[in-house]
Amino acid sequence: MSENHKYYYMKFKDTFFNDPKILLLEQMQDGPLYILLLLKFYLISLPYNGMLLIGENLPHTFQTLAIITRHQVGTVERAIKIFMKFGLIEILANHTYYMTDIQLFIGQSSTEAERKRM
Repeated sequence: MSENHKYYYMKFKDTFFNDPKILLLEQMQDGPLYILLLLKFYLISLPYNGMLLIGENLPHTFQTLAIITRHQVGTVERAIKIFMKFGLIEILANHTYYMTDIQLFIGQSSTEAERKRM
């Protein structure tokens, strides 16, 4: 019997990179890095409904996000501050970072659903 794995996918409009916030990010010093971090954060948050968590209840810090995204801590810290100013991330009461637009980008399926589609 095969294992049933969950797969998450992100769907982006073809105008994603024309969004004013993304255009502003791109023009900043380190802007392309910030956009890459934003996309990585979206992917990291998918299993947790938009929250950046380690496991079920432990929020990420700048340091843990730097480790898993393979970016410098300072870059992650600056990116998060900018994302907060742009309304792309907010901090919840339990100090968890939440990706505010995540519901616009997500879908999910499982290997069983994929098998049935085939």
